[in-house]
Amino acid sequence: MKKVAVIGECMVELYKNTNGTFTQKFAGDTFNCAVYLKRSLKKSQVEYITVLGKDELSNKMLDFFHKENLNTTYIDKLENKNPGLYIIDTKDGERSFSYWRETSAAKDLFLTKSLSKLEKDLLNFDLIYFSGISLAIMSEKGRENLFKIIKKARSAGVLIAFDSNYRKKLYKNSDDARFIYNQAINYCDIFLPSLDDEIDLWGETSIDKIIKKSINAGVKEIIITCGKNNIVFHSNGKTSYKKIKEIKNIIDSTSAGDSFNGKYLASRLKEKSIKKSIKKAKKLASKVIMFQGAIMPKDNK
Repeated sequence: MKKVAVIGECMVELYKNTNGTFTQKFAGDTFNCAVYLKRSLKKSQVEYITVLGKDELSNKMLDFFHKENLNTTYIDKLENKNPGLYIIDTKDGERSFSYWRETSAAKDLFLTKSLSKLEKDLLNFDLIYFSGISLAIMSEKGRENLFKIIKKARSAGVLIAFDSNYRKKLYKNSDDARFIYNQAINYCDIFLPSLDDEIDLWGETSIDKIIKKSINAGVKEIIITCGKNNIVFHSNGKTSYKKIKEIKNIIDSTSAGDSFNGKYLASRLKEKSIKKSIKKAKKLASKVIMFQGAIMPKDNK
């Protein structure tokens, strides 16, 4: 049985229905990945590592984690804290977000009482996954604690996967973001950036330069999503390109990348090839974007 730890923030999700009312669910970039990874790797143990409040929404969120068969061994709950919230606004399938996360409990990741247990237990996992959003919401001390743990875990043979997922508004400035990302990439084995994020953060449009930078940092496997149609991947000294058929009439592109990552990592843990794993991941993502919200119903998996 594989053991996977996914680190980050789950939020309250609201999206507008055609009649003007809102539907409330739960979602967040790494959480979405955890859900789709678990659905794709049913016999695995997938731990979602976050921090929640003691409010009713946090309780309902925790219940939802369990309904998705995620383990919650390391989730601490804090007084006077609550989950963040976001609203999805879609136009022609593309989404924009409005966020409220000032008092999000997840900002205390790797600062709470589970830290000492995490320091020991994560050394025995098969994979640890986190994102640029995970890093952005954490305190400097929380990031230091995380990097210390994943450095040890990687030395112990644990695979570390990182999705750059850059959100400018979550950082003081781009220099801070670049410094943090440069730390993260030096600890990871599997790097899952999008070309858009690389352009936003680094102004980098050269695929070859992105790959070279990643290899120099010690990354073994690089999967770059380049807009709607192309994926570039690099492993064992070889760079390959996969053309993806454009999907029309998209309902909501929320979680397209997250579901891709979840399915891709699940497939790789099943020891499928990179090419086959990408194919499976794109197939799932193409289904997810035909539903409103980040998490599509289980019966459509």
